[in-house]
Amino acid sequence: MDNFTYREGELESAFALSLKNIVKFGDTDIFPFPYETRMFDDIFSDLLLSLDETHKKFDERINESPPVNISTCSSLGYNAYRWATQIDPYWNAYFLGVVLSVSNKIEHARANNNFVYSYRYEPDFEQGSLFKKDINWRKFQEDSLNFSKENESIKYVVTCDIADFYTRIYHHRLENALDRIDPNKETSSKIKKLIQTFSGTNSYGLPVGGPAARILAELSLDSLDHSLIINGIKYKRYVDDFTIFCHNKEEAHSILTTISRKLMENEGLTLQKHKTNILSKDEFISLTQSKLFGLDEDEGSPQKAKFMSLPIRFDPYSQNATEKYEEIKESLKDFDLLGMLSKELQKSKINQPFSKQLIRAFSATDDKTLSDAFNVIFDGIYELYPIFSTIIQVSTANWHRFDTRTKNNIKSSLIELIKSKSFILETEINLAYVVKIFARENDVEAQTILTEIYKSHTDSILVTLVITQAMTKWKTYYWLSELRRLFPTMNPWQRRLFIVSSYLLGDEGRHWRDHNKKRFNFIEELYRTWGVTRKSQENLEEAL
Repeated sequence: MDNFTYREGELESAFALSLKNIVKFGDTDIFPFPYETRMFDDIFSDLLLSLDETHKKFDERINESPPVNISTCSSLGYNAYRWATQIDPYWNAYFLGVVLSVSNKIEHARANNNFVYSYRYEPDFEQGSLFKKDINWRKFQEDSLNFSKENESIKYVVTCDIADFYTRIYHHRLENALDRIDPNKETSSKIKKLIQTFSGTNSYGLPVGGPAARILAELSLDSLDHSLIINGIKYKRYVDDFTIFCHNKEEAHSILTTISRKLMENEGLTLQKHKTNILSKDEFISLTQSKLFGLDEDEGSPQKAKFMSLPIRFDPYSQNATEKYEEIKESLKDFDLLGMLSKELQKSKINQPFSKQLIRAFSATDDKTLSDAFNVIFDGIYELYPIFSTIIQVSTANWHRFDTRTKNNIKSSLIELIKSKSFILETEINLAYVVKIFARENDVEAQTILTEIYKSHTDSILVTLVITQAMTKWKTYYWLSELRRLFPTMNPWQRRLFIVSSYLLGDEGRHWRDHNKKRFNFIEELYRTWGVTRKSQENLEEAL
């Protein structure tokens, strides 16, 4: 993969960048990392050839093995939920690749980044990244704050966002925008077909969570952006969030009416009523400072503001990982993280951005502080449930560093959530992350728990998949042998994982493959190729 010569604008390079991005960052920021990230890295050349062949024989291949996606609810804050989609891994790589092949044209047509801050396309093949790192949600908030402070004529600020944005984007309007970008329709026709396939019978909606949908969502609002700019409206936008700067309240109402009308007439979209506000400048400044620095209205701690400005996210696979880790560790020396955690848990409602930053920060502390913190965290898990997935992700990543008491406390807390049928685990995504925790240690207790979860969630592709993945990683032969009989009735995700898993069953697996290989489709053949590769290296279970 690292030896590939990337050329912007070439389809093969777009597919290569798609694969590298998925390997580095996963397919979404919502679901657990799929094991396909390792597969895409291992058989990169085979996948490139396959994706190119799929582009040439698109109709034939989408009929032979149509995408089967995982769609489910994920929690959002205290009382909200959002619909999230994990696209079939192979088709996700193809979908992202064809979208990337026209992304440069989309970016050139967009309003400039003084107005629009979301997902500005700037590919970096070496890093596998797609978007400018310095133009983001934080810069959107900071620039909005500074613009309102520096302009004395600004007296009111409108804040609003689009209701159910991704799930309500109309395909027809998006298709027209794609055709303008790709007049020959060689690529746009395939993007349109995939979007329609993902949406089933609906004529609207994009799958929430992945970068391809983010790029297309930006394209869908491009006409509105240019219309607002031409009409002299002072505004800034990040995805579906608008901040509009006004001289007086009458102007605020007038612009709000204009945007509402344009959204409905041109895009078939509406604004969220409960998130549409006309604020005085002072109210807006106070609210934005709270978002940026984690400051509640009754506190103005410079220390807390400084903490929120730290770049806590740590990438262990980056070229300068050790230096970055030490840099983060050094920057945290001035903070009493355990004291900050204790104070946050005393509130009736946690500050979610601040709490997420705090949870991630413990990864850069010493092992004892990390263990002490997560004992406190899991003792207060109900108070912290809005950021449950963040807690579990950080726990899984640092499992090897916890002391025995902390591991037992975490497992006991999670078992209690399972037995009590807690609302926290009602969402498949949260439950899948919990499975990942138990998968870290192979023992009778973990096998029993995962078996019970499997039996009670047989209709969940996501949950059954991560459990089967754990059982394969543990080389639980009795489990895999029993699954063998169910292969004809499995969904595509399970079939592919079992093909890979069969390489751990020795002669039994070989006989089974010989008997079934004529039934494998072109995607399943890629998984078989990967199974052979990993088996020959004797590290198949490590990839799971």
